[in-house]
Amino acid sequence: MPKSNIVNFPAKPQANKGQRALWTFLFSTLIGPAIAAALLAAIYLVSGTLGYGPPSLEVLRPGELFPYTAVKALDAFVWSAIPAALTGAALAALVYWQGNFPWLAGVAVAAISATAMAVLSSGQAMGHVTFIALIAAVTAVLGRFALVAAKVVD
Repeated sequence: MPKSNIVNFPAKPQANKGQRALWTFLFSTLIGPAIAAALLAAIYLVSGTLGYGPPSLEVLRPGELFPYTAVKALDAFVWSAIPAALTGAALAALVYWQGNFPWLAGVAVAAISATAMAVLSSGQAMGHVTFIALIAAVTAVLGRFALVAAKVVD
């Protein structure tokens, strides 16, 4: 019988629950704030261009929208680190115990942690609690899609 050139590699090892939980936490903590900042930047750019949004956007002179948006997106990235870590820890615990988490659980945990952070930080964030919770919920859905695409969760 002639020798075949096909090499039979062993099956790809499956990640255990601990590894999946770690990747869920890392993704939520590192990528979640970036998604939230990108969403906020897109909202600022669209609403500022169309002339809608908060009064802070309406008083900008021409040419100030992009720098203002960049600063606000960076602020959002830094501010959302703590709620993202709380969300990541909660979702990692779910993945560790159950092997997965439903998208609605991700939305609820993200919205609750972002709302709690906004209430505790007071200041300008207190006036935008609903908007902050919405951004966190949309970020959680997009993050779940990415985790599913990366085959971290099912």
